[in-house]
Amino acid sequence: MLTKEGFDFILRLTDYFHGHWEDPEWGRRSMSQALVGLAIHTLAAGVTDENARVAVQHAAEKVVGKSAQQMVGTAAR
Repeated sequence: MLTKEGFDFILRLTDYFHGHWEDPEWGRRSMSQALVGLAIHTLAAGVTDENARVAVQHAAEKVVGKSAQQMVGTAAR
C-alpha cells in the first residue's frame, strides 16, 4: 500500500502527464522517460510477487539512470 506521500507523488505525476499528452514528442524526451520510469518503479512497489517486483523495478531504474545521463549530457552541451 502506498504511503500518503507516495500517493501524492502519483497524483502529481499523473497531473503532469495530463498536461503533456498532446505533445507528439512526449515520451521520447529524457525527462518524460525518467518520469515514466519513476512512476513504474513506484507502482511496482505494490506487486506482491517479489521476483516480479524486483525485475520491474530494476528495469525502471535502468530507464531512469539512462534518462538522467542523457539529461546531464544535454545540459553540458
